[in-house]
Amino acid sequence: MICNAAKKVSSLALAAGATVLFAIGTAMAEDAKPAETKPADANPWVVNCSSGSSGTDLQCQVSQNLTEAKTGQRVLTVTVRQQTGTGFAMLLALPHGLFLPSGASYQIDGGKKLTVAIQTSDQNGAYAAVPLAPELVKAMRIGATLNIGMETVTRKPVTIPVSLKGFGNAIDKLEATK
Repeated sequence: MICNAAKKVSSLALAAGATVLFAIGTAMAEDAKPAETKPADANPWVVNCSSGSSGTDLQCQVSQNLTEAKTGQRVLTVTVRQQTGTGFAMLLALPHGLFLPSGASYQIDGGKKLTVAIQTSDQNGAYAAVPLAPELVKAMRIGATLNIGMETVTRKPVTIPVSLKGFGNAIDKLEATK
């Protein structure tokens, strides 16, 4: 009897969680915006640095954080880091409520859409990382929008536009900080 009650509670919790995730997935397609209200000419890309494991090297990255307009909940964070000897890599911090086998996609303006596997998840969301070829970084420098695509658990496609305004300046600052 206790086992059946536990199964019912577990099923109810799972159903409630799926409902919340569906609502978030629907909202993120409609209301994604930069985390802070900034003037129209402001750069949405932020350069952050911290000391490395040796305590002397700086490890820097550029990132843009988008949140859901009504709740302020993080929807997507795009981070670009310089990798030692291999150029740049992009990390996508995606929301909960995704159909993980579909992965995530990225596309600059109307260019070629590329798909990347979602590698892991935790209590904060799901994550995908991809090395950035020099041609892709160049396209991001001159492009207007980085479109990040995914599917909700109900298989509804969602595309979140990320402004590339100021990306080139942020990458220049990142490269200059060594």
